[in-house]
Amino acid sequence: MPADPDVVDGALQLVVELARSCVNGADGVSVSLLRHGRLSTVAASDQTILDMDADQYATGEGPCVAASMKGHWFHAESLATETRWPSFIPQARDLGINAILSSPLKAFDRPVGALNIYSRTASTFDVQARETAAVFAQNASVILSDARAGVSDSEMGIRFQEALRSREIIAMAKGVLMEREGMDEEQAFTALLRLSLYNGVALLRRAEEMVLSARRPELGPEGGFDVTA
Repeated sequence: MPADPDVVDGALQLVVELARSCVNGADGVSVSLLRHGRLSTVAASDQTILDMDADQYATGEGPCVAASMKGHWFHAESLATETRWPSFIPQARDLGINAILSSPLKAFDRPVGALNIYSRTASTFDVQARETAAVFAQNASVILSDARAGVSDSEMGIRFQEALRSREIIAMAKGVLMEREGMDEEQAFTALLRLSLYNGVALLRRAEEMVLSARRPELGPEGGFDVTA
């Protein structure tokens, strides 16, 4: 189930603080996140950075918006010569920002936000800085995947129902082994797992086969046997 948003945001704030300290040239850092279909800043190093993000959301453009939507990194090396995002760039320069590096955050391989690093110095984010930023973005993505970020309520309901069904099937398969082989519950699960590994078949699929093998054939509508009853 999803983690508490306050816990997730607290973890992302720690990512922001560490990235601010470790990425060469960083004067400010933030995390933008898609929640309920809208981008918002859930962690930031200071008010200026919050304003920077807000300007991008308001204009609908900028590296953080682009990284969040397209799922790959954007580097504005020098805002003085940057021609992308014409509505946002002047506002960024007015706030004293001259370089931006935005790395995408993903959950289940889908873009759900961005780690944004701002600098008052143009051309400051070298290869090492970009690699360091990518490491922090990857760690933030792990946090978001664990918290099921980007998964809608309907998707979560489907996954929850699938998880319940899988658990029930595995429990039934263990019961079959316990009855047939006189095993206890732990021994039955271990045996089921070993069968799965030995045959190269997923555990759930092996459990389904075990349950089907235990069902007695019943007469079908045409008088034949129906093994799926």
